[in-house]
Amino acid sequence: MKQMYLGLALVIALAGCKPPATETTTSSGVDEPTTVVPAEDFPATLQASGTEPFWGVRAEGGKLSYTTPETMDTPRTFEGARDEKDGALTVQGGEGDAAFKLTIKRGECSDGMSDLQHPFSAEFVLGKDTFKGCARDPAVPVEAP
Repeated sequence: MKQMYLGLALVIALAGCKPPATETTTSSGVDEPTTVVPAEDFPATLQASGTEPFWGVRAEGGKLSYTTPETMDTPRTFEGARDEKDGALTVQGGEGDAAFKLTIKRGECSDGMSDLQHPFSAEFVLGKDTFKGCARDPAVPVEAP
């Protein structure tokens, strides 16, 4: 009998430690899973950039604005699908030479030219070209170490 109470206490203790996987809503009369938003989600707007060659991409949701020093006044814009999984944010779309994919991952990143540390690394693929750099939330000031 003592073992049964001990086992029951263990089950209750473990059940209290397990977070719920999803929440449900019945607004349509059917239970639908609702994604629980973890704290580490990426900001809606991110600024990615790199050097040699210099490039920049501003991601606002699924919309990207791509610039180089020569195209600062006329950025090239893209609209794609935004997805967050496995610790990475991707925005991708297009086909052939117009295919693009921006990948942003968490982790300190240095642009190699300044002493500034960025909270994300970035890779932008446009057609056959691949650009590597760093990214940050433009609403958060970058601090020198």
